[in-house]
Amino acid sequence: MEELLGKTLCDFYEDCRKQSFENDTRAYQHKPFSHNCVVVDCLNKSKAKGDIIREIERLSKEVKFQDFVLTQKRKETENKINEYTRKQLSCNDTEDYRRYDILINSSRDYLKVLSWNWYVENNCNCEFFSELENWYWMLLCNLYGYYCSQKWGSFLDFKKDCPLDKYLANRNMKHDMESNYGLLTIGKDWTIKYLTPPRVYVPQLDTHILLRHVPVSVLQLLDSYRKDYPFKLSLRPDYNVCGDGISEIGMIFEEKQFGKDYVGKLSKIDYLSKYYDRDWTNDWLTVHRNGQEVTFEEVLEDGPHDRNDYVTQVVHMVFKVEECVEYITHLDHEYVFYTEEAMTIKGNQLLEKGKARPKYKTFKIDDAHIPYSLDTQNNLLYQVLIRYFAKGNLVDEFFHC
Repeated sequence: MEELLGKTLCDFYEDCRKQSFENDTRAYQHKPFSHNCVVVDCLNKSKAKGDIIREIERLSKEVKFQDFVLTQKRKETENKINEYTRKQLSCNDTEDYRRYDILINSSRDYLKVLSWNWYVENNCNCEFFSELENWYWMLLCNLYGYYCSQKWGSFLDFKKDCPLDKYLANRNMKHDMESNYGLLTIGKDWTIKYLTPPRVYVPQLDTHILLRHVPVSVLQLLDSYRKDYPFKLSLRPDYNVCGDGISEIGMIFEEKQFGKDYVGKLSKIDYLSKYYDRDWTNDWLTVHRNGQEVTFEEVLEDGPHDRNDYVTQVVHMVFKVEECVEYITHLDHEYVFYTEEAMTIKGNQLLEKGKARPKYKTFKIDDAHIPYSLDTQNNLLYQVLIRYFAKGNLVDEFFHC
C-alpha cells in the first residue's frame, strides 16, 4: 500500500488506526470519545493536514490510483451480486426472489456506469459535511477502509508488545499466546459473556477481555458443554482493544460427489468425502478422516477474501473410543489462506492445505471427554459446524438432517 499511497498517507492512516482502537477502548469503558469519522478527527488534529490534502489531490489525478479505487468498488459490488444470487437460489418465497432480482440487477447496472468521474460525482459529495473543505476529505475517508483491508485484512495476528500482550504482562498475567496460535486460555473462574461483541470477565483484573471471530452462539454452546464436561478452552481475544474498566454492557437438497454415507459413527466416516452445492458447484464441503482425526473444510468459490488471499474454514476434531462409546477429546475452528494458484491446485487435490499465511484459529478445546451424540441437537461437532459454515445445507446433507 505504501508504494501506491506514499509514506505521508500511510503514516496518516496508521494514526487513524491507533485512534480507532483508542476510541473503541474508551467506548467499552463508557468514557467520552469522539463519534465523528476517525479520519476527519485525525486530519483536523494533524500537523501535516495540508500535506495530506495535497497528496490525496495529487493521487486522485493518477490513472493507477483511480484504477485501484474503481477495482475495489467493482470487487465489493461483485461480492454483493454473488451473495444476493446465493440467497435467491435458496429462497422459496416469491417476494423474496423478486427482491433479490432487483438487488442483483441494480448492482449490475452500477457496474455498467462505474467510472472515475461517476464515482467522484456520486461518492464524494460533501454537502452534508459543512466542515469539509472539499471532496478530497471524503475520498480520504473512503480510502481508509481499503487501506486497512489491503494492508492488515480482517485476521489480525498476535504479536509481542501488542496492546493486550502489554496489558497482561503489566498485571502478571502474561500467557504464552504465541505458542497457542494466538489464543487466550480461559481460566476456570472466568465468566463468558454472550454480548456483542462477546467477551470474558477476568476476576483477577476486574475487567473484561473482548473476543474476535467467535460467534456468540458458539460461545454459548462451548460454555454449556464446559459446565458438564470440563475441558481446557482457548479463545481468540481482541489484541488491540483492552484495558481496565471494559464493562459487560453491550447483541434444498444438495449433491454428494463421492464418499460413503455417514452412518452415525465417527470411526466409520470414509477417508475422504466431498459434498457440493447443486446450484453453485464450485462451493463444496470436504470431510476427511485420518485414524481418529476428522477434518471438515468449507470452500466457497466467491467466499471470503482477505488481503488478496482466498479464505476457507476448517473444523478439526480428535476422538477416542472407550467401551464402544466415542468421545470428543479435541475440537477447534480455524481459517486457512490460499493463494490463487494454490486454490486452483486444491480443486484437484482436495487434501492440499493453504500456506499463504499461518492458519488463524478462533477457538480450541483440549483434554475433553465429551460423549459423541447421534442427536444433532446435542451433537457438539454438528452444532459448531452449523454455526460457522455458510453452507449449512451441506453440513445437513452429511449428517442426513
